[in-house]
Amino acid sequence: MTDPRDPATRATRLAANAAAFAAVAWAFLYFVTTQISYIRAASPFADDPWDAVVSYAAIFLPLVAGATWIRSLRHRGLQLEPATARRIRAGVAFGLSIILVNVASDVMALLVVPLPEPADGRLSLMIGLVVVAGAVTVAATTLLVRAFRVARPAQRDPSEPDLLDDLLGLAGEVPGVARLTGPVYRFLASSAASPRRHRLIFGLLAAAVAGLAFDAWHTIIEGPFASPFAFGLIGTLAGGGVLAIYLITLGPLRLIRRAD
Repeated sequence: MTDPRDPATRATRLAANAAAFAAVAWAFLYFVTTQISYIRAASPFADDPWDAVVSYAAIFLPLVAGATWIRSLRHRGLQLEPATARRIRAGVAFGLSIILVNVASDVMALLVVPLPEPADGRLSLMIGLVVVAGAVTVAATTLLVRAFRVARPAQRDPSEPDLLDDLLGLAGEVPGVARLTGPVYRFLASSAASPRRHRLIFGLLAAAVAGLAFDAWHTIIEGPFASPFAFGLIGTLAGGGVLAIYLITLGPLRLIRRAD
């Protein structure tokens, strides 16, 4: 719910909701053109450099959209604090930018890569999915621009919650879980191993885990790698993407604040 007397909150939430629809449209485009082999075989986006754009969008967007969704869900009262609204708008801007770059790449591929015969329904399906994703994203971008225009100024606040605070706040709303959040809060506040004291190291560890997880997923879906070099290269590229988006959004989305 939104307080109708607060246009900044209303505009921010409207843009965020529209961006969620854009993310769903992009996810459907991604799934159909990369995970359905019959369609992927005719896809002009299936080879590099177009496939690289799709792959990195698939790494970047879930992290940005997930962080923004968590923050929006945690702060779902009638009125958003200006600082929180600013973080949500930043997340929406990052997410829509990623989708627009991916859609632009797909359009370029459709223009320069040899395509199946026009009678092939796969081509019509892919074009339709690109058009829908692009149209929804442009509409969401328009709403985001309006949200920026009506936004209230936000003062810098060292006590502003970060994504970890929002996650713990949501966990505390679950019956039976609230009692477990206290030790986690104390760990984050006082432990020498707290991610808030080692934000770069935390990002490096998260990237390494993501790279290994991607290698495992690739092995399960497409079979073993041809060589250890390929295993290391693919994992490094995936982990590097995770580290890149983490470092880019660490401050703007306030993923992890510095220790007090």
